[in-house]
Amino acid sequence: MVKVKFTKHAEDMLIERKFTKEYIISVIESPDWKENDEHENGIWHVFKKIGEKVLRVVIKGREETYIVVTMFYDKRLRNKR
Repeated sequence: MVKVKFTKHAEDMLIERKFTKEYIISVIESPDWKENDEHENGIWHVFKKIGEKVLRVVIKGREETYIVVTMFYDKRLRNKR
């Protein structure tokens, strides 16, 4: 299991969006795809297709311990991939 910390914002989003830390960690460990952030160095994104939705997890850091910044269903990516 990868080592992960969650920002205060990410902790709040876990509750608001009804995700568990374990689920988000599983997405980080086994994403459908990942991308580097085009605007922020050291930030990257992992994606998991869930039905018609795509979950995006925003992560800071290239080495463990990863810091989860936020997570959300990305409506712009609906029906992609």
